[in-house]
Amino acid sequence: MELSLPEMIQIYRRRAGMNQGTLGAAAFDTSFESGRTKIKNLELGRQKPTLRDLENMARVLKLPLSALAANTADGIRGQAAASSAGLTISERTTQRFPGLDAYLEMLNKAVFLEDEELIAYISEKLSRLFAASAPNDAQISEAAS
Repeated sequence: MELSLPEMIQIYRRRAGMNQGTLGAAAFDTSFESGRTKIKNLELGRQKPTLRDLENMARVLKLPLSALAANTADGIRGQAAASSAGLTISERTTQRFPGLDAYLEMLNKAVFLEDEELIAYISEKLSRLFAASAPNDAQISEAAS
């Protein structure tokens, strides 16, 4: 699995508990809206960050510059070892649990980063997603009869 720089920016921003506007305003000394637009464009890959942009974001996120700038010249962020076996989630399952595919993708990336705090956060979100879609006791009794 390869993590792109836009994905890394988003992961580190979320890990810091910041929204796009807050990070952008603090990193680029601009308004909330202008900052949000800049971070949104960076996270979507519509705009490439300069070294100065990376330095500013790393400062605000309290990260070493290397967390964002490592290997950006050739776009390589490191890859997890390829596995011939994996978990397959059916389309029916992802339809039953809206947002599941996005959370699982983020969970894979958090595990790759060995970010225990982010793993716990995503696990809690998944738990809530499953609990909200789980049948209640009455539905289970009805289905059994």
